[in-house]
Amino acid sequence: MHPSRRLRRHPLNSLTSHSRSGKLLALFAVLLPTLIAFSGLILDGGLLTLAAREAQHVSDSAAMAAAGELAWGDRSAADVATEYAHVHNQLPASATTVHSPPLSGEFAGRSGFVEVTLQRQVQTHLMGAAGPSTVRTRSVAGLQPSTAPAAVVLLDPAPPTINVPVLGLGLPSIMPLLGGLEVVGLGVLRVNGAIHVNTTWGGVDEDWQLVGRTYGPPWGCSCTPLLPLTRVRATDVRVVGGVDNPNCYRGLNQNDPSPLQANRRPVRDPYRNLPAPTTASDPTNVSAVVRGGHLTIIGIPLIGPPTVLQPGIYDSIQVVSGRVIFQPGVYIIRGANPLTQISLNFLAGEIQAEGVMFYITGGGYSATTGLPDALDGEAAPPGPGILTLVPSVLIDAALPTNRFSPLNSPGSPFHGLLLHQRRQDRRPILIIKQNLLGNPLFSGNVYAKWAPVIITGKGLFQSAFVCGSLRVLDVLDCRIEPLSHLPAATDVYLVE
Repeated sequence: MHPSRRLRRHPLNSLTSHSRSGKLLALFAVLLPTLIAFSGLILDGGLLTLAAREAQHVSDSAAMAAAGELAWGDRSAADVATEYAHVHNQLPASATTVHSPPLSGEFAGRSGFVEVTLQRQVQTHLMGAAGPSTVRTRSVAGLQPSTAPAAVVLLDPAPPTINVPVLGLGLPSIMPLLGGLEVVGLGVLRVNGAIHVNTTWGGVDEDWQLVGRTYGPPWGCSCTPLLPLTRVRATDVRVVGGVDNPNCYRGLNQNDPSPLQANRRPVRDPYRNLPAPTTASDPTNVSAVVRGGHLTIIGIPLIGPPTVLQPGIYDSIQVVSGRVIFQPGVYIIRGANPLTQISLNFLAGEIQAEGVMFYITGGGYSATTGLPDALDGEAAPPGPGILTLVPSVLIDAALPTNRFSPLNSPGSPFHGLLLHQRRQDRRPILIIKQNLLGNPLFSGNVYAKWAPVIITGKGLFQSAFVCGSLRVLDVLDCRIEPLSHLPAATDVYLVE
């Protein structure tokens, strides 16, 4: 080809190249804001998503901590939620709003629930021209039942070992404390309701995993069979510590799943706000009249006239034989028999105590002011160590004509209670029942906050027990079926 032709093409090629470059620059200039916007959406959007997830975790944990404070603490829910957000989760600049009960949502207005709203500013990079972005999260947590209503509540985290004298009744002189709940015998303990045990001793959980430092003994719950049939059957068994053998704890009915929940949080005393009985706390049923000193009743069985007692203050009451009728009301026992050292002793006799509550306390108690018992508070008294303690109460309800039922006064704070022992009194309570010759009635709740309760025999106890520890000497079959159950255990759940 001639060289001149090649030279004539150069200007055309150069013009085309410059034209394409210009178009690309123009297109890039047009698309640059869009590319920046997409980059900002991807980068800053990811940053905001990460910040939102972090804030949601923080508000969730703050709501659950605040709801837990409602059940087990003494601080305000708002203080706890704010502390969790600002200090524990290191978001000091976040704005935390707390409402209990919640103001909106499914649980609006419901007590026991906490609503936490958290707002935080997030500085973006490519979208920062519009200023920081706001991330807002909301969480609701609350207390919901995790067991059935309770029939047995054992409050002492580490019950002391106490020896109990024989008392001529064939009872063992030593109380070998192997668990907060200890079942020893020849049959099945059936509890229609939940068993809550705050004892922290070790053992295993429902999956045979170690709870605490050792496999025991002692255990949180102990079922020590003398025969392979010895079992605890209950709706729920919830224990802070562990148990000796999960196979010993079965559902109330044959095909029910395992009721065992080990290594759980403690429950609170359902009677923590119960006052001492005074003429002010219950003017209808409490009398400040001193009815007698140390009263011992020895009557003629069956054919003798009954001894009728009135509510009021007694130093001690001991029934050896004969018929005794307790008129409805509150009986304050403020001492102990000089010979037996037992405050309330129903050794034998035909007892008709229906619609009553027995309050066991010490000398110097005032039914007008409630002192000194009104100052007891929630703190546990010092343990007695390995000592011999005579029971404060001994009730032999074996005779078929015996009738025990609780105070029946719906307006009274003591409604439904049969036995109420001063909180600081660690003396044991012994209850013996047999239905071999009939079916004596024993009903009404028993409250002895730090004391051990020992029940022995065969038959039905229509009672709920709130005490330090419970030992059951089971003979063939023992049933606990309260007339009125106690609150269920609750746990914190994230609900919104």
